[in-house]
Amino acid sequence: MKFSVFGSNGFIGSNMVNFLKNQKIECNLLELNDEQIFERPLGHVIYCIGITADFRERPFDTVESHVCLLHKILKKCNFSSFLYLSSTRIYSNSSSTNEDAELSVNPNKFEELYNISKIMGESLCLISSKSNVRIARLSNVVGNYLSTNDFLSSLIDDAIVKKKILLHTTSESEKDYVYIDDVVKILQNISFQGKQKIYNIARGKNTKVKEITNELKKITGCKVIFAANAKKNSFPKINIKRIKDEFNFEPSDFLMKLDDFVSLHNS
Repeated sequence: MKFSVFGSNGFIGSNMVNFLKNQKIECNLLELNDEQIFERPLGHVIYCIGITADFRERPFDTVESHVCLLHKILKKCNFSSFLYLSSTRIYSNSSSTNEDAELSVNPNKFEELYNISKIMGESLCLISSKSNVRIARLSNVVGNYLSTNDFLSSLIDDAIVKKKILLHTTSESEKDYVYIDDVVKILQNISFQGKQKIYNIARGKNTKVKEITNELKKITGCKVIFAANAKKNSFPKINIKRIKDEFNFEPSDFLMKLDDFVSLHNS
């Protein structure tokens, strides 16, 4: 068995590579400027290339990553299977988070560029003439990493460095967080065993801001302040029935890992 990972320098890609190598599975770290990728069999491909937190500042790079580079690989490369990492953000305007739900976007809203690009990438995968092309829609993936480009890491950083967290979102705001170790395991399984074209990968349960801040207060002793103009920002609960039924997927509670996350930031 051989895997090839595009985007191995990113958070998900690097963890995917480490997971595969720890299992003694052959894993190629691929770059798009290497012409050999179009000449040799790549095995099971996982496409982790993407722009997330800074897509507003990099709109053209976002489309390039989610659509244009993907197009080249689907069209020219030889692989046993191909797994495109999309996002559950695309359900933001939908009444359902089932994988077969109809999706809606508004190009007049700049914030929707990310969703539009991911949906376009998915569309390319679905109309591809290549066999075994699948899509994994990821929720908010968290793990042991040092970054300030996402909500959870910024909270941890403020709790440690400033000893104070100032929030402009209400305590009842909520979204789905899924632990990186759970993600990489299920990605491997979907790559060579998946029976469906699209899978949601999430915890299947939302976590409220107050649940996170209460744990951070216990761990770090920080203060938590909610701004007077704080707004509620909530995401729909993600349906994970498909991966639970097919793979017996049982996601972890990431709140139980917060102590480890804080320790890494402290190191």
